[in-house]
Amino acid sequence: MNEKTRVQVWDFPTRLFHWSLVLSFAGLWYTGEQGDMTNHFRLGYTVLGLLLFRFGWGFWGGRFSRFSSLKLSPRASLAYLRQGMTEDKPGHNPLGSWGVVVILVSLSVQVCTGLFATDDMFVEGPLASFAPSSVTEWMTGLHHDTFDFLLWVIGFHVAAVLFHSLWHKQDLIPGMLTGWRRVHGQHPVAPMKTPWLAGLVIAALAALAALVVSSFG
Repeated sequence: MNEKTRVQVWDFPTRLFHWSLVLSFAGLWYTGEQGDMTNHFRLGYTVLGLLLFRFGWGFWGGRFSRFSSLKLSPRASLAYLRQGMTEDKPGHNPLGSWGVVVILVSLSVQVCTGLFATDDMFVEGPLASFAPSSVTEWMTGLHHDTFDFLLWVIGFHVAAVLFHSLWHKQDLIPGMLTGWRRVHGQHPVAPMKTPWLAGLVIAALAALAALVVSSFG
C-alpha cells in the first residue's frame, strides 16, 4: 500500500509545547553545567508550566494530542515490533506512545525534585525549606540521577525519529513543524478542530500554578 494521504496530525498548541520544551530542556542542561542557578530555576518553572499545560491538553487537546490516542497496549507494541516498526499512521506509534509517557513522567520527577533540591550552602529549591534535610538530600540525588536518565531517553527519542525519517522515509520532523504529515492509507483530510478556548484556559492555569510555586523561591 504505497498511497499516502495528507493529514493534519499535530495542532499548533502541541507543536508550540514541543519546541518550547526542547529549548527549555537545552537551557536547563546548559545553565546546570554552567552553574547559572538563577536562570536554571527560571527555566525549571517554565518546564513546570509546560508540563501542566501538556497534562491538561492530554485530555482536552486535539485528536492525536490526547492521552486516549496513545497506543499503550503490550499486544500493540509486540505486533509493531514483529512487523518491523513500519506502521505509518497518524499520531504516535506504540513505542512512541510509551516514549511520551516515559518522557513526561521523567520530566515531572525532574521538576518536582528540583523544587526540593539543595546544595546545603547557596542554592535551594523553593520548597526545600518545607521538607526535612533527609528528604531534600534524597530529592537532590534523585534530581541529578533523573537528569542523566532523561539524557538517555531523549537520545533514544532523537535516534528513533531519525531512524523512521531516514530508513522508513516518514516525515516526522516536518510534521512537528507544520502539523501535517503524509501517511499510508485513507484518513480524514479535513483539518482537526483545535479547542482554542480550552487551550487558553489550561495555559493560563498552568502559568498561574508555576508562578505561585516560583513565589516561594
